[in-house]
Amino acid sequence: MGSMVKLKKVFAGTVIVLCFAFSAVIAQSQKTQGSQEDSKNVVGSERTGQQNSAEPGKWNPTYLHRLVTDDEVKAYKKEFDIAMAATAYLYALPTYLHFKQRYEVLYNFKTYMGDKGNPFGQFLLLRQPTSPKTTDTLPNYDTLYGTAFLELKGHPMVLSVPHIPGRYYSFAMMDAYFYNFECIGSRVTGQDAGNYLIVGPNWQGQKPQGITNIIQSPTNSMHMYERIYFRNLDDVPVVNKIQDQIKLIPLETFLDPNAAVTMPDPEEYLKINPLLAKDPVRVFEIANKYMGENPPPAEDKTMLEYFAPIGVGPGFALPQDDYSKDILRNGAVAADHAMTALALSGFKIKNGWQIPPANVAKRGGPGGVANQAMLQLRSIGILIPDEAVYYVAYTDGNLQRLNGKKKYTLSFKNEDIPPFTKEKFGFWSVTMYDRVNTFLIDNPANKYIVRSGDDFVYGKDKSLTIYIQTEPPANEKLRVNWLPAPKEGDFILALRVYVGEEAVVSGKYIPPAVMLAE
Repeated sequence: MGSMVKLKKVFAGTVIVLCFAFSAVIAQSQKTQGSQEDSKNVVGSERTGQQNSAEPGKWNPTYLHRLVTDDEVKAYKKEFDIAMAATAYLYALPTYLHFKQRYEVLYNFKTYMGDKGNPFGQFLLLRQPTSPKTTDTLPNYDTLYGTAFLELKGHPMVLSVPHIPGRYYSFAMMDAYFYNFECIGSRVTGQDAGNYLIVGPNWQGQKPQGITNIIQSPTNSMHMYERIYFRNLDDVPVVNKIQDQIKLIPLETFLDPNAAVTMPDPEEYLKINPLLAKDPVRVFEIANKYMGENPPPAEDKTMLEYFAPIGVGPGFALPQDDYSKDILRNGAVAADHAMTALALSGFKIKNGWQIPPANVAKRGGPGGVANQAMLQLRSIGILIPDEAVYYVAYTDGNLQRLNGKKKYTLSFKNEDIPPFTKEKFGFWSVTMYDRVNTFLIDNPANKYIVRSGDDFVYGKDKSLTIYIQTEPPANEKLRVNWLPAPKEGDFILALRVYVGEEAVVSGKYIPPAVMLAE
């Protein structure tokens, strides 16, 4: 044992000697190299600017500032706290919006659907197309909508879909953070009937008899958007009949029609009114609560830990001191400014159109959290690119704002017409909205859209020109190619491509520019 101790001391001493020797070699090498370099310099010149000088208050990658006043320290801390709060707001906003939309659906269910009992497990259906009175942002005029909110903790549900021939339809499923996690419809499952079991994140079990597939939601609180294509107003009653055949059934009832099932009490979910949140602090409080009920995925752990010091996180209680509340409010304002910048200039712009990134409504990817917050404000419930891609134009091809006092054309060469998958009943459309609120614009013709299913007038070379102006074209035959504009005021255009081909989904397809009419 004694010899081992001696051996260890000898070994340790050797290491120390080697370390000193190695340091001396490096120092000598640097000295020699420095001498060689100095000899090359003009005599009397000094080697300056090779390393940042340690100036108090100035940025320096190798220096921690200590010679600062207490006021400067407080200012630095406030800057950092606001940065954390801005990131926290971007992360938390979609959860607040999900909570808010659940409240609105539960509260308004009886108004839209009549006295049909508990809204949980039922679709709130919009049985007519959207209109200028619709207050959802960027609403589509292509499909009839439906939405249903589910609380899956202890309540697995079966979505029963009938055979839906000859048209596009989808049920896009979204978690409590407004991310798409599954889609049923003509693109994914085809037109055949099916029974889909929707379960919460902790559900375990085998696929019951009669179930087509099991879909596991990342959160217990989730919802789905139902979209069914209508060809024209005469086709709306046909779509209504399809809507009436779609059912949500508790799993217990699906397995045993006589089973007694108690659904969640909607009154419990109406106790907190998110519509009264007039202060960012209240938005954070609601988001904290909702995140606690629907824990974020493990992959978000690092981001959550980043802004946890300011009191934002799953189930957290916000600090109540004035400084902390001021930080949260300032962070929300900074995030609001960031989202405005993203909405107007955050995406690549080509030919005047914003080209959306490939990770829209998906977790992860460049700009993911900030883009998700902005997009849910601008296009709540937006679909993933595999299902639909939304190109938005705030300007013409010369990057000038689109305005109702001017006349425009949108001309597609035959090869530029948006490509979609016909076998899966894809389509494209162009819709106009006011620039401020992104609502449909009222017009005497009650025409809000042009789309691939229209009986367009094409050129001899199979090109297509859309006329965007207040008055219809002088040639009566071209009226079908007309998209009415307001008499004045700025507007924006949304080109949607549902079930686009690879060029659309990947971002390679670029729409032609909207141009001033000659």
